Amino acid sequence: MQNHIADIGKKAGENMLLQYKPLLKAIEVYLKKADDDLTDTFEDEGRAEPEESVETVDSIETGVEDALEKQKKYLLKEIKKHETLSALMSAGVLEDIFERDKCGKKISKVMSKELGKLIPDLVQTYVNFVDEQLPSSFVSKKTIAWIDSWSAELGDMMKITTHNALSDMIKRSFDNGNDINSLIREIKTSGIRDEYYRARTVAVTEVLRAHNVSRQEAAIQNPCITRKMWRHTGEHKNKPRENHVAMDGQIVDVDKPFTLTGMDGTVYNPMFPVDPNLPPEESISCHCIAQDIVDDDILAMPLEERQRLQREAIESLDAQWEEEQKAGAENE
Repeated sequence: MQNHIADIGKKAGENMLLQYKPLLKAIEVYLKKADDDLTDTFEDEGRAEPEESVETVDSIETGVEDALEKQKKYLLKEIKKHETLSALMSAGVLEDIFERDKCGKKISKVMSKELGKLIPDLVQTYVNFVDEQLPSSFVSKKTIAWIDSWSAELGDMMKITTHNALSDMIKRSFDNGNDINSLIREIKTSGIRDEYYRARTVAVTEVLRAHNVSRQEAAIQNPCITRKMWRHTGEHKNKPRENHVAMDGQIVDVDKPFTLTGMDGTVYNPMFPVDPNLPPEESISCHCIAQDIVDDDILAMPLEERQRLQREAIESLDAQWEEEQKAGAENE
């Protein structure tokens, strides 16, 4: 009897798998096309290592999505421990729930791992875009340290974004006279649980940011690159930001920032597109690049001289970072 029941269960499972196979195949085809389209976009924009970059997008997306899904389950579990919204809103309750949320650390770990693998490869390739003879195995201490610091900051920002959205939802639910079960249903169906969209958006944005960080590092240490030009690529499907379109063609020295007037009229000074000092509305899914401008006279110098200038540039970057660390420690 047990074997018969097992056979029935096995057949039911096989039938269900057969029913879902077309859907799974459609999803697989859709995801592959999305990756192929992104690879083509990166190639059209002149970005280094397009296939590796898309693989990193996929890895970050998977890791962030997992962290956000676990965050949602954790928050719902904690909310269900309270019978009323009043109890949930008691002094210190939400603060304690948020304090124990590990989402930020999980996202930070994913970002640090993936950017730590991608950025050194991108720096090497971008250095050799202009001068194939220069050694390209060097990445400054400042950029290496930035990977960990930005990963931690990004993880915290994503965690706090969810917390703020949840706090607003709880207050609105309370003001409307809803009960705790209504809140739980709203959380399950609201944008706060849209892990997939958030994960994909942050993955693409951070790989674009990694490219621009790497290109800036490569430009600083490559003596042949003396200036850079903001280029609005216009290759992606998103509606272009008009203020970024207006930036197209702006030229500055390689070690100087651009001047960007934000959509809200605020003036920013980014070193490159998707600079971390830009707000989300100026960064998310931005495909602009900083194009290298080469000094042909320096490029014509003997290789030994170009290598010496490269070493000096890297030493200067490292010294600058060490001074910043020292100043930060003294101000604590």
